[in-house]
Amino acid sequence: MISFKAHLFTDFKYYLVFVCANMKFREDMYLAITGLVSVIASYYALFLTPADVEMGELVRIFYFHLPPAIMCYVALLVSVVTGLLYIRTKNINYDALSESAALLGIVYGLVTLIGGAIWANATWGVYWNWDPRETTTLILWFAYLGYFLLRMSIENPERRASSAAVFNVLAFLTVPLSYLSFILWPSLHPRLGEGGGLGLTSSMVQALVLNIVAGLFIFGYLLKKTYERRLKIYVVDSMVLEGR
Repeated sequence: MISFKAHLFTDFKYYLVFVCANMKFREDMYLAITGLVSVIASYYALFLTPADVEMGELVRIFYFHLPPAIMCYVALLVSVVTGLLYIRTKNINYDALSESAALLGIVYGLVTLIGGAIWANATWGVYWNWDPRETTTLILWFAYLGYFLLRMSIENPERRASSAAVFNVLAFLTVPLSYLSFILWPSLHPRLGEGGGLGLTSSMVQALVLNIVAGLFIFGYLLKKTYERRLKIYVVDSMVLEGR
């Protein structure tokens, strides 16, 4: 069984690299690969990985909780970088991408909070206990909720984009705060590795990596679609302003 799982992971990895390197972007193919990766990752996590010594079968929640948290951080990193690019270039496309990524960040953040609450209830018997990781992630979520409230309060597109980009830099400070929270303060949040509450075997690591890769594929598609829609809204807004 271990040999089969190792060959499955290796063969699929090389197949994926080959396909990505030898094809032009096509949305239908991208969705097909995304679906394939997601199915394999879910099957691997649910059926091919062993239960944890301490947590038992509950460890399988982890494979679907960590990837959204990582995607939240990735989305907000994209948002703040493109926001800074807007400040430098005044290119409205960067603002559209920054807003799109921030929107996905707040969605992934909500998914992370809900998944964390389910994990907490299954592990500790309560959905919320103000653990540092829970609390700082909630602060992160409200910071970016404020980002969108700020955008909605400013009518002028250029001033809205500039103000949002500056606010984005300040809001992004909650990302490292959330990531480092269980290191800075005593926390019940499990850590990876020896003595950290989750000792992952090689197959568990492979399942986690596959689910993160699947998450990246899904994030890429959602970001593209959100960005395209945001650009269309910008065109409509510009036409409305010119018609006044």
